[in-house]
Amino acid sequence: MSTWRELTFPTNALKGTVIVIEDDRANILADPLRWLILETLGDGKSVAEISQTLEITDARVLYHLKKLAQISVVHLQKDETDLQEWRCSPAAGKIRVREDLLANKQIAEAMPTNVVNQFNQAFREVAEGLYGSTFQTSVNHNRARLSEEQASEFSRRLLALIEEYFPPGKGDQSGIKYGFYGILTPIDLHPLGDTETGE
Repeated sequence: MSTWRELTFPTNALKGTVIVIEDDRANILADPLRWLILETLGDGKSVAEISQTLEITDARVLYHLKKLAQISVVHLQKDETDLQEWRCSPAAGKIRVREDLLANKQIAEAMPTNVVNQFNQAFREVAEGLYGSTFQTSVNHNRARLSEEQASEFSRRLLALIEEYFPPGKGDQSGIKYGFYGILTPIDLHPLGDTETGE
């Protein structure tokens, strides 16, 4: 017996209409950000409104809305009063997707759950004093707009440090075992129509 994931939109005009997804369209809906965009949509919003609510650029929102429009779960059109703006509305009052299809189509995560759990457990143990008072920790979450050359240089220098301090089978065998998990990836697009640089 199949279980379903459902999302109902507060729109009277489409009340009673349902889109049932039991095919490859689930690939598009398996992306968590796309589902969050749908949850934010209500009875319809502009790309700018969704962007502001989710705190991501309008260009990124528009990219995902175009993917959702390709499988006909939303209607996307240029705003008649502002040709730079897009508006989006649900294509039905409810979307139903088979849960097993969503689970099978998830893209592998950059930081697997077991690694996240390992680091979270280690930080709990650090706070409780397991490692005494002589250890190093560093938690960083940084964002910046970089040129391709800057990103390449950062990646090269970071890999050189990893090779120097985390060589396989080497290091100081009498020391505390440290873990490092680094992810360098683009996280957002440049805003639509914005020619200035910024974070």
